[in-house]
Amino acid sequence: MTEPRPLTRDEITRIWRWQRQMLMFYGIAMVLLALAGVLMLFFGDLAWVRRAALAAVLSLVVAATFVQFRERCPRCGLRLGSQGRLFLPEQCRRCSVVFERPPSG
Repeated sequence: MTEPRPLTRDEITRIWRWQRQMLMFYGIAMVLLALAGVLMLFFGDLAWVRRAALAAVLSLVVAATFVQFRERCPRCGLRLGSQGRLFLPEQCRRCSVVFERPPSG
């Protein structure tokens, strides 16, 4: 099997931006889930609070699915979200292209 050509600077920047967005989304989602838990703890007897918390959780699940699976390998098109959950793998599972760290600066 031939060695895949290395990624361009723009491709590297794009996939690492995607990983940063994944981590940022995860952090925001954890804060929102904790806030929903606190609201349920204090106001759980109110039906609208329960429904709002459930809607928030469902919205986070849908948004997380979209964010995770929207980016593809620049060489073969395999979705990167299926190769790792929160972090970018070192290389693509299908085409073995290496995902180098982005250049600093």
